[in-house]
Amino acid sequence: MTTNQSPIDTHDMILIHRVIRREIGQLPQMLRGAANDPTRARLIGAHAAEMLDFLHVHHSGEDELLYPLLRKRVEFDRELIDRMEAQHAEVSDAIDEVRAGLPHWSTTADADVAEQLAARIETMLPVLHEHLHEEEEQILPIVAMNISQEEWDALGKHGFGAVPGKRRLVLLGYIIEETNDTERRRFMVNVPPPARLAYKVIGRRQFAKETAQIRR
Repeated sequence: MTTNQSPIDTHDMILIHRVIRREIGQLPQMLRGAANDPTRARLIGAHAAEMLDFLHVHHSGEDELLYPLLRKRVEFDRELIDRMEAQHAEVSDAIDEVRAGLPHWSTTADADVAEQLAARIETMLPVLHEHLHEEEEQILPIVAMNISQEEWDALGKHGFGAVPGKRRLVLLGYIIEETNDTERRRFMVNVPPPARLAYKVIGRRQFAKETAQIRR
């Protein structure tokens, strides 16, 4: 395949990766901190489940919609894509194990289970961080020149389509939390105007209230 005449903008994935690094990275401390506190365990358990699901959907979208296209179109080190997919599998195994334990822990706040779940996430984090870094440094430049805007947009729609409607405004807050003015404008221009207004009126306040409770 010939490359696009001009590269597409893939910076929105950088913002998604920031959410993943920040929120998944905080989970071990949050889980341990909620041990023996059933009320807080319900709150942290729901947040952990949502963020692990967010990570899973992000990776499954790449597996279904991105990597198969790259394999067909691009002549490059095939070990790179193999490694990306192997890392996805390793992270997925950890997600499955933690997600399986969260419902029960969320009602019991058992300290031993909290430690087991936190430790399992910590064993997965180095692989996840390596994967995100390599994807940003090596995969995204290839994507920018070999994937159409329509195909790239389909990946974003896959991700947001998996988010329950009542959670989308809050998730938007997580995505733009650490953006600078330029990044925020670049990202928000692709958000439908009604959603942009709803975030300003409702979502921003919902996000601030939620994160204040979760991160205390």
